[in-house]
Amino acid sequence: MDDTREPHSPAPTTQHPRWRRGDQILWTYTNPAHPGLYDQRPVTVIADDEHHLAVWLESGTRMLHHVLADGSGIRTADGPARFGAPRAQGLKRWQGPGIVAVFQPGFDYSVWFFETPSGRRNSFYVNLEDPFVRFDRGILTADHVLDIVVDAAGNHQLKDEDELEFAREAGMFSDEKVARIRAAADSAVEDIEAWRFPFDSDYPDFHPDPAWPMPDLPDEATWDFES
Repeated sequence: MDDTREPHSPAPTTQHPRWRRGDQILWTYTNPAHPGLYDQRPVTVIADDEHHLAVWLESGTRMLHHVLADGSGIRTADGPARFGAPRAQGLKRWQGPGIVAVFQPGFDYSVWFFETPSGRRNSFYVNLEDPFVRFDRGILTADHVLDIVVDAAGNHQLKDEDELEFAREAGMFSDEKVARIRAAADSAVEDIEAWRFPFDSDYPDFHPDPAWPMPDLPDEATWDFES
């Protein structure tokens, strides 16, 4: 599978004006082990200031994601092959409830707010990742595999520690990188236990503007498999 495609050629920049509420941008993950492939989510901006960027991912949104070279899901591969096996570009629709995602400049994680049966978005997913950078149509980062799940009471637990080890065994991360990822997780846990922003924000009560149209992928986006 040819991994050289550049469907939108995101080029990081620090010289980009802030977006306005209601603007549509692309939330994009790259993976150095699989260049030219993207995990890309069209989203709507909720807020963008010097402290944070918050975006809304609507249920049903078309998004790019990674699949194995034969089109099967990444999680059908076992152990290190889940990260080292050849991949292709897939397309799918986000089937879960809408997500509020909050990014803070210089932070090694983002926080995703999930709706719970109560109707509030007070289930949190802390995604370890590179600090985000901007490009002309959105933000760019890289996933660090390890995550933290947090409930409304602040109880938290690490998620995907086994996958972090698989990624290391596949050569995706060095031992030093894994140590930095774990240190970033420790820092995130400190923020959770202190209940710092964005956990103490009003985002659990967020409701999107019903007039917002569903964002879509760029016209030039390409993929090999659709699910």
